[in-house]
Amino acid sequence: MQTIDYRIDADGIATLCFDAPGARVNTMTADWEREMIAAVEQLHRDKPGLKGVLLTSAKSTFFAGAPLRQLLALREADAAEGFRSIEAIKHAYRRLETLGRPVVALLDGAALGGGWELALAAHARFARDDQGLRFGMPEVTLGLIPGASGIVKTVRLLGLLAAYPYLVDGRLFGPREALQSGLVQGLADSAAGLRAQALAWIAAHPDAAQPWDRPGYRLPGGAPAEPKLAAALSIAPAALAARTQGLYPAPQAALEAMVEGALVDIDTALRIESRKLAKLMVGQVAKNMITTFFFQRKAAGELAWPPPGFPPWRRDAADAPPWPQSDFTRRLRDAFADEAATMHDEGRAVPLIVHAARAAGMTIEPPVAAAAPTMPMAAAWPAADLDGLKQRLLYRQAIEAARCLADGVVGSVAEANLASVFGAGFPAWAGGAIQFVASEGLERFEARAAALAARHGPRFGLDAALRDTLRGASRP
Repeated sequence: MQTIDYRIDADGIATLCFDAPGARVNTMTADWEREMIAAVEQLHRDKPGLKGVLLTSAKSTFFAGAPLRQLLALREADAAEGFRSIEAIKHAYRRLETLGRPVVALLDGAALGGGWELALAAHARFARDDQGLRFGMPEVTLGLIPGASGIVKTVRLLGLLAAYPYLVDGRLFGPREALQSGLVQGLADSAAGLRAQALAWIAAHPDAAQPWDRPGYRLPGGAPAEPKLAAALSIAPAALAARTQGLYPAPQAALEAMVEGALVDIDTALRIESRKLAKLMVGQVAKNMITTFFFQRKAAGELAWPPPGFPPWRRDAADAPPWPQSDFTRRLRDAFADEAATMHDEGRAVPLIVHAARAAGMTIEPPVAAAAPTMPMAAAWPAADLDGLKQRLLYRQAIEAARCLADGVVGSVAEANLASVFGAGFPAWAGGAIQFVASEGLERFEARAAALAARHGPRFGLDAALRDTLRGASRP
């Protein structure tokens, strides 16, 4: 094996040490997945001489999850193969946790996304007592959901209500919070301390099994059909839709997988989770959010905007660090405000303009909102009219962002996208103002901009310089 060091000591303790050659972190590459599947099968063959299994890492982090760049190339036709790949690694995890020997993960570094899901394949987890470490599954903030059993197992460990912020919001947590919630079983100050605790746990739990594999298991906090929980779940979809305006399929898919999975046996629940991830990973929203909030965020530097695990659509949350105002954010905000005011001058009702901005995913209100303390039912507005207003608001800002890029007001595509979301309130589902152009497709964007210019004026026009800027911005 190249990515996993598999060895068994004289005391019957098998260690799977993850160490991807030449990589800074361990990720779920195709090579690692093949070797992990093979390692689990080898554990079953070696079972008669085993007392327990340790999952460890040779890197400074435990595991970093799936490599995201390959997702950007996926198309709708790839969903079926994606489902099969997800199911293959989950089958290996189930084989590991039903080995009949205690399995313990030693978290001497961060475990995020698929890395935390790998840790959940163990019967117990011990973590370094370092409050700088972060654990959890922030996939929803990138347009995805945990798909390697993270949703199913978190619900079965914590219950539906307690699991909600970790799965639907993608909230991260530190070692002490993990200990308090029961997600880890102990903390230590050193790698040697972690190993000692793990070996003691193995000795005390020779017949370890996951809670859901034990007779008499009941879901913590109650099943979805129990009256008190059913009442809370009945309003959860509407509350979520109010927060996300229905523009983010990942939080909705996470909630669905949580509840649907809680109604069935674990193996069926795992397949439900896989199907929902396979659909999301080929969608455009995930591509937009991965491009901007993972790759471009890393390229632009990590200190100026919210950390992983912070939902980009929640700009108004108290813990959101403000984006520094700049000429770029001012110009985008002014373009947004001017277009809203123009709609009002044309005779559009203020509530309709406000609703169009919200429905487009804007996280700031147009200035005309101050004149509309109440809003009529959205059903009274023609869908085509609403769609036209949404398009104008988005295109006006995207074109202004392109002008700023062409003028050198903003230094890079990455900065333009991130500043447009966290500084000007542009929709996060689109990945920012310039990524919105890419997601529309340059040819279609140019055609629609031309149609808007013909109908509403030259502010929507794209001259040769802007076209060149957008073509350059669309290149990988």
